[in-house]
Amino acid sequence: MFYYGACYYPEHWTPEQARQHIPLMQKAGFNVVRMGEFAWCKFQPDQGRFKFDWLDPVIESLNKAGIKTVLGTPTAIPPQWAIVRYPDILQKDQHGHVRNPGSRCHCCKNAPAYQILCETIVREMARHYAGFDAIIGWQVDNEFGCHYTTRCYCEFCEKAFRDWLLAKYKSTDALNEAWGTSFWGFEFRNWAEVPLPKAMPAAPNPGHWLDFARFSSDTQVKFMKTQYEILKSLCPKHFVTHNYMGTFPEVDYYKLSQYVDFPVWDNYPDPYGHPLAPAYAHDITRSFKGKFWVMEHKSGPTGDAAAGVLDEQPEPGDIRRWAWQSVANGADGVVYFRWRACLTGAEQYWHGILDHDGVPRRRYYEVSKIGEELARAAGELEGTSVETPVALIRNFDTLWSIERQPTIRGFSYDAHCFDLYTAAKASGHLCDIINSDAALSKYATVLAPCLAIVDTPLAGRLEEYVKGGGTLVLTPMSGTRTPANAMSDQTPPGLLAELAGLTAEEVRPYQHGQTHEVVFKTGPMAGKTATVGTWIEVLQPGDGAEIMAEYRGEPVAGRAAITHNRLGKGRVFYMGVYLPAPALREFLRACLPEFPVKHIPDGLEVTVRRDGQRRLLFLINHSGDRRDLMLPGQFTDLLSGEPVGPKVALAKNGVLVLRV
Repeated sequence: MFYYGACYYPEHWTPEQARQHIPLMQKAGFNVVRMGEFAWCKFQPDQGRFKFDWLDPVIESLNKAGIKTVLGTPTAIPPQWAIVRYPDILQKDQHGHVRNPGSRCHCCKNAPAYQILCETIVREMARHYAGFDAIIGWQVDNEFGCHYTTRCYCEFCEKAFRDWLLAKYKSTDALNEAWGTSFWGFEFRNWAEVPLPKAMPAAPNPGHWLDFARFSSDTQVKFMKTQYEILKSLCPKHFVTHNYMGTFPEVDYYKLSQYVDFPVWDNYPDPYGHPLAPAYAHDITRSFKGKFWVMEHKSGPTGDAAAGVLDEQPEPGDIRRWAWQSVANGADGVVYFRWRACLTGAEQYWHGILDHDGVPRRRYYEVSKIGEELARAAGELEGTSVETPVALIRNFDTLWSIERQPTIRGFSYDAHCFDLYTAAKASGHLCDIINSDAALSKYATVLAPCLAIVDTPLAGRLEEYVKGGGTLVLTPMSGTRTPANAMSDQTPPGLLAELAGLTAEEVRPYQHGQTHEVVFKTGPMAGKTATVGTWIEVLQPGDGAEIMAEYRGEPVAGRAAITHNRLGKGRVFYMGVYLPAPALREFLRACLPEFPVKHIPDGLEVTVRRDGQRRLLFLINHSGDRRDLMLPGQFTDLLSGEPVGPKVALAKNGVLVLRV
């Protein structure tokens, strides 16, 4: 079943208003709502006292209307009575300042009193709602780390961090060696001397920083695990999930995904941003378990709660295009945030499907149209999923390492990953976004952007993958660091040098806008040039490695910039530069498998969902203008019932779902 609905907050409305909302939800084609994730004070008005009668009638009324419920555990915001009684549960920032209540995500997950309070409310809710047929699942908490609160610097975290380090390193001698604490005299004699990396005159030791980032992420994972186990033990028929935040950098979602039945995420597309940015986050979220929902989908103008600023209104067709983009990239559920804009509180400007007055208007009718289309396509969508021969390694250790030391001012690891992702999408391929420890054999091509942190097992698995027939694409900074975030003492790319068939003889970071021209000698771009800058690696190919592109201009004229090495049945491409987007797209075509739809124009997204031999081909026009495309045949559009192809013209915001 495809789930379609909205986040609903009956605590914001009178019973009479709530009764008026449900028929409108029915007409929009809804079959699910999410509720309760911020209502701890309603569920537990005082310690030891629990109330559910305010929500139970709403759940039952929705169920009678054919609308199921996903309940949120409300642990992101404890009641104010809990803060007053247990003030030490509040987080502290890196300056030692208390993160005060009044908004959300202000409590420390390592505070014992907070842990007990959370386990109590989750257990009571699970016991009460275990037998409700109207409830199909649980969302644990809400957006772990939102407002950049993953990393707490309180006394509880300091103790927990030391315990975490003891479990990992066993002795302070091993810790001193891993972090290289002899630099700046930072050696520890006992665990009580190990601090948190709070604000300091200079930046923290890179090893200290990376382990703190890992520990902080593990704290969120442990918190999720506790609630997951409670809910699964008391409500075994319900699914358990958490709403991720796409490319959010502070929580290792690979680890978190051990404790969800499937992930969901919160999608708020920027109308003026890159149209494939949501697709990238969809593929990240889908890749953890192979399926996902969008639990919060943009349905109106968003608003900056801190600044009190109202953002742009979605234009006609935007909401429909975004919803179908979610489905095209593998979503099995779309839940809008939110049903109706709230009259009070910090997010008064964060709109829903209905405005503050609750009157159905353009956005409501667009959402209703999508509901009709999804109902027509539901049978064909059932059982389909995304399968792709392309993977992109996105590793949180590397992300955190580069967060601390970006090497080039303004460089973003995720932006570079996204560049490779969009280049692959330009050829029609989605990407599985995988961790560096994932199995590789099912992929024809693996993209490994800035694979800086490499150990011997990873190098061995990459070599095995390539020798078995895989294509590996490496980019700058590869193999330069150890898992302790120390620099490798081997010539770059370190443990990957034999695999890549080269060494980097010199690295030239360009911090002031300098550029070089590279000319392609072989491959599909032979004879063409591209202008590169930012980061230049002067490559020295070994025996058998082919120079694909070389530099022009002194002092690196004639030296290799991009190479190609064959190993066993496979091949390795090494890019010592960051190519501009047009050149990167063209270059990657030689590294990717064939895709049945050719010459995809800019602004047109093409994806495939399949179930065995049954396939659905999605065409979505993000460009703002008409786009023309040639298809390999004629197919039926599930949304209109009309035959389409082989020549296709898609208008602005056009969507086609073709049965292949």
